[in-house]
Amino acid sequence: MIVIFSKIYFLLKNFLILISLFKVLTIPQFHVVINHYTQGNNIELLESKNIYGFKYYEIKHSDSLKHKREISDIEQIMRNYNLVDIRDLDSNIIVSLQYATTSNFLKKNIYGNLTHAYLHKDVAAKLISASNNLIKIMPQYRIVVLDAARPLSLQQIMWNEAQVPENDKDKFIANPIYHSLHNYGAAVDITLSDSLGKWLDMGTGFDSFDDLAYPSLEPELLKTGKLTAIQINNRLILRSAMKFAGFSSISTEWWHFNSCSRDFAKKNYPLIVSHILSDNPSFVTASKTDNVKTEIKEPNVNDINFRIQIMTSENKLKQSDIIFKNKKVNEYLHKGLYKYTIGKYKTVEEAMLQLSQTRNDGFKDAFVVAFNKNERIGIKDATELLQ
Repeated sequence: MIVIFSKIYFLLKNFLILISLFKVLTIPQFHVVINHYTQGNNIELLESKNIYGFKYYEIKHSDSLKHKREISDIEQIMRNYNLVDIRDLDSNIIVSLQYATTSNFLKKNIYGNLTHAYLHKDVAAKLISASNNLIKIMPQYRIVVLDAARPLSLQQIMWNEAQVPENDKDKFIANPIYHSLHNYGAAVDITLSDSLGKWLDMGTGFDSFDDLAYPSLEPELLKTGKLTAIQINNRLILRSAMKFAGFSSISTEWWHFNSCSRDFAKKNYPLIVSHILSDNPSFVTASKTDNVKTEIKEPNVNDINFRIQIMTSENKLKQSDIIFKNKKVNEYLHKGLYKYTIGKYKTVEEAMLQLSQTRNDGFKDAFVVAFNKNERIGIKDATELLQ
């Protein structure tokens, strides 16, 4: 009798295991946090629907739920703009906002007590899709959010306080006059962590101003040994998960991903104006924001081009000067200095391909610059405007 019951138990156990495996393999997995974290953050799950091929739960913040956590002014601003806290939707995603620490290029905390990452609902849905896809392929890895929505006022602070040469500022930082997609809750900076919580080696840290951070230079950096195959493979894993979910990367930062173009964001998302509650215009619930008045220069994408800068001088130089090594150069005056470039390219990738040869020709400090017609703009701004 005992033997019979043992056999029945064994068969039943294996049958249940097979059912579990079938569910894992055939039913899309989407982890919505229905635990102490969600309940403690005033989240109510409403109806579910399919977005980007997986189940997505509409949410609302409810004052009636118990165990409330204190919501800061800046978080209230994010919520007033109809942004959602990504950790309320997926506990697999780790949040470590670097501008709420001193581990950033400013070496100071400019986010105050903001430690939760906010995005628009559809952007958050894409990020959750990326997280789910990553876990299916690499179960030991997790997405780490380093930055998400950022008010324009904090973008201005970053621009004003950056401790980089004034002439080089637009090489490294998105200019507030053009707005960053972070200012619309439509971009995210991320890395990956392993099962022990250690961030994967990407070759540089977050916010690096070094060329090593450029995805567009990775083949050359691998060839010259400046990046290892493991470092580039880690970046490829990151980019693959994000691109599969609908994000696009940029040529100069391995950590930065856009959910849409700037043109789309400006037409469909409200600009997050300020981190100070009273400095924001009247909040709107509609997606379009024609009533939010902001001054912004609108470049024509057909006028954007990239060049290789090889020389800077306080004095005007002759194009026939031997220092240019018979290169055909173009001169422009920028912030009181004469600067000289070669080439004119429609994409930053084309310019990057020529950069290596230019450095081999003896211009060791050459770098890529971007222009709107003949006015210099930031590379990050130019690449995002072209999307």
